[in-house]
Amino acid sequence: MRTGWALLASLLCAGGSSCSCSSERAPRVDFSHRGPPGTPVARFGGDSISAEELQQRFLEMSPYARARFQTVEQRRDYLEGLVRFELLAQEAVRRGMANDPEVLESTKKVMVQRLLNQELEKTGQAAVSEEDLKAEYERHRSDFQRPEMVRLSHVFLAAPKGDAQRAQKLELARQVLKEAQALNAADFGAFGHLAQQRSEEPRTKPLDGDLRFLTRDELSAQYGAEVLAASDELKAAGDVLPRVVETDAGFHVLKLRARQPALSQSVSEVKVQLESRIHYERRTARMEQLLEELKRRAGYTVDREALAKVVVDLKAPIQQPAGPGPGFLGPPVSGPPPPTVAPPAPRR
Repeated sequence: MRTGWALLASLLCAGGSSCSCSSERAPRVDFSHRGPPGTPVARFGGDSISAEELQQRFLEMSPYARARFQTVEQRRDYLEGLVRFELLAQEAVRRGMANDPEVLESTKKVMVQRLLNQELEKTGQAAVSEEDLKAEYERHRSDFQRPEMVRLSHVFLAAPKGDAQRAQKLELARQVLKEAQALNAADFGAFGHLAQQRSEEPRTKPLDGDLRFLTRDELSAQYGAEVLAASDELKAAGDVLPRVVETDAGFHVLKLRARQPALSQSVSEVKVQLESRIHYERRTARMEQLLEELKRRAGYTVDREALAKVVVDLKAPIQQPAGPGPGFLGPPVSGPPPPTVAPPAPRR
């Protein structure tokens, strides 16, 4: 693990740290109390808490929370809470817990997260030009410009025009229609089961009769203008057309699954979304660049023969962890950014 610590230490030094860093070992973690210097209001074990630090802590609170510390005794209670924590930290260091594997692993995880935040924040702050926005828009034009689409399910009975059995197939299609109308409108699985049993259309039968989303032109070209016209009569998802649709190829029993309205958004209308995508893509690219540089600097290699001999026994019982869980960072993922989460509530 020493190599990983040395890498992180050297990277921090390269970032402009004034510490004296060694390529052989990482600096020791200093667990002493740190706060704004000034007039001490409490001293303990070689450390202290200053009046300036207390004032800063109170300024970081909401006005509602500050109201609880208006008297000297109330402020002392808060000070006692800070000191209790620091005294316990000092005692933990005295007992050697600073070198505990779980403490070290937790410290490394926090440090790695801080490093990534620092590196990616620089990338995320770069301005996005109008040219960048237009280029991103063109790369993802289908997300912002698309025609109206409809998704149908059907049971199809093949009966080409002139087929001697066409009239018989029409009667069978009408029977299938009655069966479809008897089903719960929201039960698409039941309609799919009906399509599996009765449909004669090889493309959609394995898909439970699902035609997937198609534009109006695609629907007409693939299944006929009659099916397109009939789709306009279906208004709500789950509706079954109350008649059999006749085409030159045969007969359709139709059910509406969903509609997608036409979409036409300009660059200015989706500017915020485009900027978010660009920042995300830049951070992903920076992450890949950073990791490749660290691998190169560390002389990273993989022994594939040794790796192939590692046993992954699916039947072995779960064992108790031998130590803290290792840090793990998955590969950078390209694509649209994850959904935005609400900011944390203000501290009270």
